[in-house]
Amino acid sequence: MTDAHSPVSTDVAETEAEGTGRGWATGVLTVLAVAWLAVTLWSANATLSGSTGVQAIIQAALTLPVVVTASLVAGAAVGLAAARPLGARVPRVAAALGGGLLVGLVVAALILAGYGTTSSLFVLAAGVAAAGLLGGAVSAALRPPVAGAAVAGTLAWLLLSVLISGNYNRLLRLFGGGQDLASQVNAVHWLGLLVAVVGGVVAGFVAYRYLRPRGEGLRWPAYLVAGAGPGLLLLLAGLDAAATGARLRSLAAASSEADQAALHWSSNVGLNTAMVVMFAGAITAMIAFGRTLQPEAAPAEAAPPTEAPPAEPEAGRGGSEAPEAGPGTPADRDQTS
Repeated sequence: MTDAHSPVSTDVAETEAEGTGRGWATGVLTVLAVAWLAVTLWSANATLSGSTGVQAIIQAALTLPVVVTASLVAGAAVGLAAARPLGARVPRVAAALGGGLLVGLVVAALILAGYGTTSSLFVLAAGVAAAGLLGGAVSAALRPPVAGAAVAGTLAWLLLSVLISGNYNRLLRLFGGGQDLASQVNAVHWLGLLVAVVGGVVAGFVAYRYLRPRGEGLRWPAYLVAGAGPGLLLLLAGLDAAATGARLRSLAAASSEADQAALHWSSNVGLNTAMVVMFAGAITAMIAFGRTLQPEAAPAEAAPPTEAPPAEPEAGRGGSEAPEAGPGTPADRDQTS
């Protein structure tokens, strides 16, 4: 039996009829996600083109999580959009999975065409294709408005991360990062935590704002999942990148222990950041939704029943008439006597 208020989609033929009249938002999300993926691939290619040898392997290991995340988000957006034109001809689950897989296969083909077909590159390409398929699976598992909210929140997080990376050194100095290693490590720790919390709040609020006009009839579990969605997508991407890039990290770590420590730290930071974003986003979305709830009106207290006053007997019927007053009171008669 399908729960109409559940954030999880259980009807394979379900389309985005819940967002009737607002299909343009899905198209905008898809364009933004695909554009983000294209810019990410271009940036990664520019970075790797200027590196050779062990340095190229290290750069590839550091760039892989970014490419995987962009592929997963684009797969989720394309999978969400694929169900609309296909309608009832294809089950929504199949359309979403197919759209996500298509994104992954395109990116994988670009990697193999640009860098070769060695066994290591086949592993990387397979991992990126799996990321696109994971994104489609998320769109298939969630109701369309909830999946769209998760994609919107993730795009907001990615944009914020780019803005912060452009001012990273300045922010490190603001947090006390100096010339010594201890101060830099401390600054990186606190800056990373602040970025994760603020980014989670921003992602959760954007997810709430996307879902609010499109989630008619959805209750608090839908907003909880939507707010946690950006962190969930980042966590899935981090796990995919960790499994896919294991070979790259082992090759890079063979050069020096410092590179091994740096790559291990980078992987852990990505997973920790994803979990902070997930919890901060979920809490933010729940608080925002809770502020829209109206308190239930207290039931009016019933007034106590009033007893009717006793009826006065009618004069001359069923009773004696009242005696007429005499000429005066007994005290008056005593005074006159």
